[in-house]
Amino acid sequence: MDQIINPSQGVRGTIKIPASKSYGQRTYAAALLVNGDTFVENFGNSDDENAALDIIQQAGAKVERVSNTCLRISSKGIIRNDLSVNCGESGLSARMFTPLLAVNSSTVRMEAKGTLLSRPMYFFDQVMHQLNVQFESQNGHLPFHIQGPIMPCDCTIDGSLSSQFITGLIYAFVASEKTGKVQIKIENPTSIPYIELTLEVLKKFGIEIPFQNDTLYFDGPYQLDTTSLSVEGDWSSASFLLVAAAISGSITIENLDINSSQADKKIINALSDFGAQITLFENTISIEKKDNKSFKFDATHCPDLFPPLAVLATFAKGVSTIKGVKRLINKESNRAVAIQEELGKMGALIVIEGDEMFIKGIDKSNTSTVHSHGDHRIAMACAVAALKSDGPVTIEGAQAISKSYPAFFEHFTQIQYN
Repeated sequence: MDQIINPSQGVRGTIKIPASKSYGQRTYAAALLVNGDTFVENFGNSDDENAALDIIQQAGAKVERVSNTCLRISSKGIIRNDLSVNCGESGLSARMFTPLLAVNSSTVRMEAKGTLLSRPMYFFDQVMHQLNVQFESQNGHLPFHIQGPIMPCDCTIDGSLSSQFITGLIYAFVASEKTGKVQIKIENPTSIPYIELTLEVLKKFGIEIPFQNDTLYFDGPYQLDTTSLSVEGDWSSASFLLVAAAISGSITIENLDINSSQADKKIINALSDFGAQITLFENTISIEKKDNKSFKFDATHCPDLFPPLAVLATFAKGVSTIKGVKRLINKESNRAVAIQEELGKMGALIVIEGDEMFIKGIDKSNTSTVHSHGDHRIAMACAVAALKSDGPVTIEGAQAISKSYPAFFEHFTQIQYN
């Protein structure tokens, strides 16, 4: 699907941002482990969230929509039957459910599709055998063949590739009946806020896992409580609209927890350095264009902010620096290359040196045809950059947004004015 974005005089309005897919998927995995009902308000409808819901249903949970905003997830724990599940293109679901579904002795086949099939998962080849799991991959890639039961033990894990592998082990250790006083030591940790988000979700279910000095301390076995909770709004999705306001108008975003553990809340720091006017309330943030100063930002622990930050830097005065390029290689696309190529077509001046991206600001972007690379965040970044174009911008493969923010173009159209 192609999407044409026409240049706009600016943006203004109020948008209620959808649920965080990171928070939602973690919630669904926890609900699978409950013996009873979990009520989930403010659930989302992204491809990744739907993939997680499909997996927990195949693993034994019953999911029922009790209202337009609420799900009831009924479970008695993971079934002990052999399973074949598909995580779609969700990297989090693949990395989270692979160890989690290994808690029983049943065999599990984990399938995937699209770009996820080419994303490296060597972590599991290195770790699963240490935990007594029979594990086969396709040379470090999906699909997987898994047979437990997982046997939690003291282990040291390399966390440099992705925190999502750590999240999977946390859930597996919580789910296993064999978990006692054990610990996971994380070397070279990345995306620490996402590990903290996992622990925050589990706390909603009555489980507290101490995390100190890059070490997780377990004292199981555990029993999760039945609960009712609301999924937070998504700072990752909101970041694109907040950048749109900072470069081209004013926007109020509702349904955002200012005290959230989500890593991408750090967008506020970049917007402040850029010179935007920021007004914060308990569940609302307003951004208004004021200045456009260059900035420096370390995105190592929040790499999903790279695409909106690159757009922000494109319209800043002078040269901005964004660190953390090494975290972009194994996303839905090689995001470093995709950002450089697609924003480059629109006139952005981008140089990559080692782990840093340098972007020299411009006043206007070019009319052009760009491609999403099958990456939802690249599609949204190009749309925001098109606001300040001198003519129409065509985004090829724009349907990629359904992975995280299916209503993006609908909301984006609502806030534009001419």
